[in-house]
Amino acid sequence: MSVTKQDIIRSASKMFKEKGFLATSIQEIAQDCSIAKGSVYKYFPSKEDLLCAVFDECQTVYFDRAEHLKQTGTGTPKERLVNQIVFRFQYFIEYRHIMVDFVDLPITQYTTFRSLRNHVRARMMEWHRSWLLEVYGERIESFLWDLVFIYRAILKDYLQRIIFEAKLLSIEDTAWFIVDKMDALVEHMSRSGSKGLLGQSAFTKFVHSDSKDWNNEKERMIEELFSRVTELLEAWPGGLARGRELQEIVQLLGTEIAQTQPKKSLIQALCAYLEQEQELRSPVIQLKQIVLEE
Repeated sequence: MSVTKQDIIRSASKMFKEKGFLATSIQEIAQDCSIAKGSVYKYFPSKEDLLCAVFDECQTVYFDRAEHLKQTGTGTPKERLVNQIVFRFQYFIEYRHIMVDFVDLPITQYTTFRSLRNHVRARMMEWHRSWLLEVYGERIESFLWDLVFIYRAILKDYLQRIIFEAKLLSIEDTAWFIVDKMDALVEHMSRSGSKGLLGQSAFTKFVHSDSKDWNNEKERMIEELFSRVTELLEAWPGGLARGRELQEIVQLLGTEIAQTQPKKSLIQALCAYLEQEQELRSPVIQLKQIVLEE
């Protein structure tokens, strides 16, 4: 029997879907294809490469089916959005070992997978954006990206609840609940004249969070937060001695961050000390999060 690369992906997809990545061996996939284990490695150098191919295949199928549903669906835009959410939940639950559980696997640090995930992120965010515009129209333009990120977070959280909560949630009821809350949010932001906090750059940073551009942006953000802390200390209301002490801590923090291999424990300790001051807490927490981000 002649076995193709696609046959191996199909077999791996079936087994990852049923058992999960960690519980499935290359030997089992080879046996399912009726080939030798070495034949799998001819196409995929590692199990991680095979998961990348399966993940890509599952995402492609998802978008193909979602697009078909969009083209053939009936009802109001809001009803069609509900149907999209229902389909999303159904598909992600069925393929949860591939589409959801990967976040807990070392695969997230695999270069090939990270590049693939960035591509999927971009496509998914654009999908959300187009649907929100279709349902709510031009009135959401001024806060569009805020709405996209909020919508994404709600979808992600309720999917987790449906999968892991002991109380069984109705997929259909959950979809309608989500759209109902989005309605309320859009109405409130429209009436209040909200301009939103996020823009296209937030999308770019999110999608390319591990790219060279992001690393450059990361450096800029660190500099900006340091400047913010410095400005606060220059107008420090808590006494000259205390202000100088805090400035020394900030200087030590800056020196450590600039090291080729900064000590995370020292950075955490210095930030924890600075966070004791209410006026500094927010920018220091943001600074720590960005610096320690992998």
